[in-house]
Amino acid sequence: MVNIKILFGRKIKEYRKKKNLTQAQLAELVNVDDKHISCIESGKNFPSPDLIERLATYLDVEPKDLFEFYYLQDIEDLKSDIIKMLNKLNNDELALAHKYVRTFLLK
Repeated sequence: MVNIKILFGRKIKEYRKKKNLTQAQLAELVNVDDKHISCIESGKNFPSPDLIERLATYLDVEPKDLFEFYYLQDIEDLKSDIIKMLNKLNNDELALAHKYVRTFLLK
């Protein structure tokens, strides 16, 4: 399983690239060294709450958006999560889930 620091770093990198910012430019905006941004994006460091707030501000997102990264997990982790969720469904919910998944396959 991928750890939260790595997933968070991927999310920061994703938003930074959407804003067409380099690591150095983002670092300047949030008042940290560009090496610190590099370490965050690579999952080596995790930012303080204050820095998370500044990152969100300059990336034009809500702080909570920086933690929505389930889709960035490895494919095997995603499959495992889906299986765990499916195992918790009752028969009616499972039939509905099957219907939704099947629509993706019919495209």
